[in-house]
This record gives sequence, structure tokens and C-alpha cells, in this order.
Amino acid sequence: MKLENSSIRLAATDLSNHLSCRHLTTIELAVTRGTKKAPLWKNPDAWVLQERGLEHEQSYVEHLREPGRSLVDLREIETDEHAIAETRAAMMRGADVIVQATMRDGRWFGRADVLRRVEKPSQLGSWSYEIDDCKLAQQTKAETILQLCLYAELLHAVQGSLPEFMYVVRPVEGFVPERYRVLDYAAYYRQVKSRLEEAIEARAGEQGTYPEPNSHCSVCRWWRECDARWRRDDHLSLVAGITTLQQKQLAAWETTTVEELAGLPLPLRSRPERGSPESYVKVREQARVQVASREQDVPVFELLPVEPERGLTQLPEPAPADIFFDIEADPFVGTSGLEYLFGVASLDAREEPLYESRWAVSASQEKAAFEWFVDLVMARWSANPGMHVYHFGAYEPSAVKRLMGRYASREDEVDRMLRSSLFVNLHAITKQAVRAGVEEYSLKSLEQLYSFKRDIDLRDARFAKRMVEHCLELGRTLDDMKSAQTLEGYNRDDCVSTLALREWLERQRNAVIGSGQDVPRPVAEDGSPPAKIDERQQRIAALFEALTRDIPVEPEQRSEEQKARWLMANLLDWHRREDKAEWWEYFRLRDLPDEDLLYEKSAIGGLQWMQRTSMERKIPVDRYSFVPQETDVRRGELHYRKEKIGTVEAVNLFDRTLDIRKMRKTADIHPVSVFAFERPIDSKAQQESLFRLGTWVQENGVDAPGPYRAARDLLLRKRPQVSGDGGGTLVRQGESTLDAARRIVLSMYSSVLAVQGPPGSGKTYTGARMICELVRQGKKIGITALSHKVIRNLLEQVVSAAEQMNLRQLRCVQKVGTKSDTSPPSISEVEDNPEVLQALQAEGVQVAAGTSFLWSRQEFFEAVDV
Repeated sequence: MKLENSSIRLAATDLSNHLSCRHLTTIELAVTRGTKKAPLWKNPDAWVLQERGLEHEQSYVEHLREPGRSLVDLREIETDEHAIAETRAAMMRGADVIVQATMRDGRWFGRADVLRRVEKPSQLGSWSYEIDDCKLAQQTKAETILQLCLYAELLHAVQGSLPEFMYVVRPVEGFVPERYRVLDYAAYYRQVKSRLEEAIEARAGEQGTYPEPNSHCSVCRWWRECDARWRRDDHLSLVAGITTLQQKQLAAWETTTVEELAGLPLPLRSRPERGSPESYVKVREQARVQVASREQDVPVFELLPVEPERGLTQLPEPAPADIFFDIEADPFVGTSGLEYLFGVASLDAREEPLYESRWAVSASQEKAAFEWFVDLVMARWSANPGMHVYHFGAYEPSAVKRLMGRYASREDEVDRMLRSSLFVNLHAITKQAVRAGVEEYSLKSLEQLYSFKRDIDLRDARFAKRMVEHCLELGRTLDDMKSAQTLEGYNRDDCVSTLALREWLERQRNAVIGSGQDVPRPVAEDGSPPAKIDERQQRIAALFEALTRDIPVEPEQRSEEQKARWLMANLLDWHRREDKAEWWEYFRLRDLPDEDLLYEKSAIGGLQWMQRTSMERKIPVDRYSFVPQETDVRRGELHYRKEKIGTVEAVNLFDRTLDIRKMRKTADIHPVSVFAFERPIDSKAQQESLFRLGTWVQENGVDAPGPYRAARDLLLRKRPQVSGDGGGTLVRQGESTLDAARRIVLSMYSSVLAVQGPPGSGKTYTGARMICELVRQGKKIGITALSHKVIRNLLEQVVSAAEQMNLRQLRCVQKVGTKSDTSPPSISEVEDNPEVLQALQAEGVQVAAGTSFLWSRQEFFEAVDV
């Protein structure tokens, strides 16, 4: 935002700021007009992000430099008007790449990281431009899309046409961009843009908007001022765990402060428009305890009623070998983040805290630290089967699972730990067991309850953490030993504080038992895998070790052959790894409290039984109403905690009813919430196929002569092997994609060709004619896809193309789940795998089709030519 000749110039940052916070627009406008002074506070991490962003942009620019490609770099131009003129001149000349392109249209101004020429006509000539924006974030946010839309509109003003696509470029290998279609977001962009322009034109005073808390607050220079205002106003956002939707509902009930909420009469006078009444009672009670704590040195707390499988009932029996675990991590290191400090505390023989740690400043050290932690746990667990790993929050077990997948290491051990519920989340237990007068249930806030004193001042810890992470993010040597020691002390405090919290919770449990209530311990679970899985995992582990024995941990140190073997080794257990992710999500949903399931799209909360709509062979269908919420539940199995309740019979989102087809054993169970879960499909055939390929590669080498050539070329990322190919572009000068595909498919040998394009670009049309050309040459062809529907679509196109090409005797066979009544005569449907093989071996059938569940079976190996 900038004042120019009494008018306000706007840029992409102003647009994203307005989306994040309307109040931010108001106060920045006041600063621009000189009626308000900006605070001195600056985000201490901003310079690092800026430097890393510039490095990423420079790397991408170097990636774009190619012989014969004209690149115009405008980064050194200082004045805006000069940069605008040079950008326009470069576009008029048709430069291939323009770096830091500067554009303006009316009051709107923007600098696009890169404009890239595309051969699409515009007012400039036979070419036009599209936008590449370099971003470090792992996920594209709405603010980024709005920024790109602004650049697209500014580009339209220069070249006379809107670019079709815009791209986000992340620092990944090969700089593969994410593509977004401009028109898909144009209406949303126009709405936010017009809203900002209206705010600017209204010249609203400082009191025209209110600083509603949002995710931008953590990086905003005005956060101190806004926080002070929230405290003066006793804002509802100060209530621990309250949601934005709840604040809106409370405002509608004319309840706008924490104190008013604490005094809200119970039971509630009216039903909330969104969410369950119980969730509003919960935040009301939380506000009451916070208000009661305001004049106390130590927050007031209350123990919640004991419930099965919740809160204090989830505390295992303390064991001498228990571990208290904490990780320091930085998500902005490299492309996937770094878990750079692993810390564990335990009790020594004198019952004093003993702390151990491992640092990791590289991928190899991260792998070693992860393996050190897992091996430590397994050794202590073996010696003391009753031990557990305590942590605060969900981050630590999630990081362990992520590292297990990243390095394909200690998978069986981690699986056993997870199946045995070895990890104990004290954050979840505390929230389910205690209502405390704190504004957030963080470890630091709760330490007041158990009088924990830290050795490291939190201000010193924050400074040290910033110094260490800045070095890691910029790839610099970690030589600030004082900061490293301070941060290690901070990590030790977190581990020991977790231990102290466990001890405090045990005291609360004893107090409840002393009052005459029963508080059972959780039932120990057997973490041993089924015998068949264990045997298979041992085979895979041995083959994985053989394939990866000499491969460096750091990816950039690997040869092409090593990269291929690493990929092959990781594919061996890919299906089981994917299945585990689904099961992890199941366990996460299973352990969520009912009120939290209200905010999960794969669940439905606030259920109330209405009636039994039918009964068939003692299996009922029960109808439930549910409170307003967003849900994606439409079909599949429904679960309540550890019990499968039944399946979805029907969902009516308008009337907000859910019909559940129960089982006999669950007929009389009426859950207050359910979540949907589809069990992973059995992929044994695919897994065995990959194992056969991996075994061959281990015995013969990934680039040796012999079978599996096409698959091994794919692992090696080789270009398609085509007779007469002399390198360069596969498509000849003046040749259409269709003609090229038909020619190339007849000239390929033991190779793979990708024909890519968005929906409607002709992939199916082209593929059908490639198949017909092969049939004309007497070849047997196989078709596969992820669904029977997609396969049938291509088969019907093949039949149509065959008629046009006078292939009168074309016969196809498709393996389906269930036969249809509408299959054309030239497409035979079968339900058994052997029938497909018999048809292929018989005369007259040229094309066979099925999913990978068919083709991965050993008897189908090389059953077709293409």
C-alpha cells in the first residue's frame, strides 16, 4: 500500500493481507495516510524467509537458462516506472523468460517472479505469457492464488488476453510446477479485490473494523496492539478451545466477553445453529474456571467425571523404564523439514531425571537419531514390557511415523510400538481429565498446576531456537554452541516437565480413587503382527537391505543406478505403507472425543436416535438426526470408538438425518457420533509382483539385459526406446500428436511412452487409435486403469476406432466385478481371472482389459505384447 498523488496504490500483499484480516487493511491504510504510526516490531524470521526465497528464485532462474532461450532479468532495476517500461519492451520483443516482471494497471501494481513465453497468440503477436511464482511453503494458500490472479489480470492489460494457467514453483527436484487454471479462481479473486477496493474508498476510520484473531496474527507487526485490545475487551478468543463458529453463535446470543460467557445460564435457552449444545456447555464451563482463576496465583482446576477410555483411565501403570520424549523440529529446512533434536528423559536408580539427546543437522544424522531413539525404546521395552513413551501433543508419534516412511527404516519396530499403544499423549489425557483456568492447554501454561520450574528462561530459549533454525534453514554450519546448549536445555526442560505432568496426573488419579471411584488402567495391547505379515515383512526387509546396502543417505550423492534401486526398494512395501496411513487415520478418529468429531468431515456428530425404519432378518435400519455441520460421509462402514456400528444406508443433508444399517450385535447401541472408514483393499497380488521385480533387480542389476526391461527403464527414468530414435524430441517437425503416437507405438521395444494432457485433450481418442494400429500388426494388447469405468470408456473408443479403420474382426475381453446388461458384442465381460487368460490364448481376442489386480498376477506376466 502506497500513497501516490493523494490516491492509494495497491499490490498483491495488500490483497492477501485483506483476505487474512480486514482490520489489517484499516490500520495499514491509516499508516499510509499518515494518521497512525507503525510499530517498531518486525517478524524476526522474515529476513531468513526473504533470503531463502531469493535463493530459491535464483536457482529457478538458473534452471530456466538454456542455450537459445532469451532471458531478461529486471531484478537490478531500481525505479518502478523504469521496470514497467522494460517489462513491456521485453514482452513486445517476445523474450522467452522475464524475471521480476513489473506491471501496473490503474491503482494496481505487481512484480511477478517470472513471466514465461507460451506459443499462444495475443496482442503481442503469435506468443503470450504465463506466470511462475516461486514459493517455499509446502502447501499453496489462498493468498498465493490471489496474488497470481492479480498478476494474471495485470498481464491481461498488457497482452490483451488472460493467461490460461498460472504456476507455483517449489524448491523440489526439477522445479516441477503446480498448475492452476486462472478462470477457476477468477470470480473468487474479483470478490476479494472489490471488497478491498470498497474498504479503501470508504476511508474507514480505525474503529471501522475489529481485530478478529486469525492465523496471520503470528507474523503480523500489529499483534501486540491487537492482543492488548482483546484483553481490554475480555474477548471470547481468550477462552481455551473456543472456535470461531462458537464465537459467532455466542455473539448472536449477545454474549461477547469471557465474563459474560462464564455467567451464561445453564441449561442453554436455545439450540445453537451449528454444533452440539454440549460443546457450548463445555466452553461455558471453561470460561467459568478461567474467570475464577484471574485473581489466583495458581490457576483453579477441576477434575472432570471419569469416563471409560478417556482421561485418567488412559494412564498406564508407571514403570521404571518409562521414557519422556520431545523433538525439536524445523519444517522449513530443505524441502521436507528436519527433526533436528531428539530428547528423552527417564528416571535413574535414585529416581532423578536422566536426560539424553541426539542432534541432527543433515539427512544422514536425522536417520541416525531416529534409529537411536527407536533402538533405545525397543531395548528398554524388551527389558521391561510395562514401559511406555510419554509425550505432550501429537507431534512426536507423527514425526516417528514420518521418519519411518522417509528412510524405510525400523518399520516393524515402529509398527509394534503403535499397535501396542506404547505412545501416551499426556496433552489429550489432560484435556479429557482436567478443566483448568488457563487460556491454552499448552505444556508451559499447565506447568503452573504442578509448580514446575524451568532451568532455561523461555525468552533465552526462543532466541536460541531462532539462531539454530536460521542456520539450518540457510544451510550454514551450526557453530553457535551457546545457542545449541541453551536449546538443548530447553528440550530437557520439556522432557522433564512431561515427566512432572505425568506424576501430577497420577496424584489426581489417586485422589479420585480415594474418593471412592474406580479408575481402571488401559488394557495392554499385543503389538505382535499376524504370523503371515511377519513372515512377509522379514522377506521384504532382507530384500530391501540387499538393494540399498551401498546407497548413500543423502539423495544428491546417489548415482542414477542407485536412485533406481532406492526407488525399487521403497516400492516393495508401498501398498502396506499406504494401508498403514489409512489405519493411522482410523485410530486418530477412534480416539477423538465426540465434540471434536463434529469438526471432522469424515464423521458426523451430535446424533440423536429418531426411529427404527426397517427390520430385515433381525438387522435393523435406524434413523438419527444430527446437528448442523460439514460432513463428507455418504457411504461405507460407520464406527463409534472401537466398535463398528454398521454401514450408511442413507444421508439427507437437508433434513439432517442419517440412516444406519446396523448389525445384530449393535442393534441396541445408539452412538452420539460416528466416523466413516473403508478398510484397505487386499493388494497381495500387486505386492508379490513388485517383490518378483525387486528380486530380479537384486540378482541381476537394474540395467542388465533380460525381462522387466520396460519397468526397469521407468525406474531409471530413461527416455522411451524407439527404433530409429536419434535423440531430441520424439515428435517430428510438423507431425501431429496422434500421428506421432501411432508411429512411435509400432517402433517401441521394451519401453514405456507417456501421452499426457488435461481432460478433453484427446488422450482416449489417441490411445484407441494406437491400439488399433497394434491390432492391425497382429499384436495382443492389454489395457489397465484404476477403475473398470475408465477401462470401459477406452474399450468403447477402441471399438469405435476399429469400425472407422475397417478392423472388422476386433474382439475384446474385460475382467469386471459384476457383468452389465449393456456390453456391446465385441466386448466380452468375464468375472474370473482365468477366463481372461483363456481368451487371450484363444484365437480371435486381441485386446484384454482389467485393473492392476488382474495384471499383477504371475500367470499374466508377458501375456500380451503391449
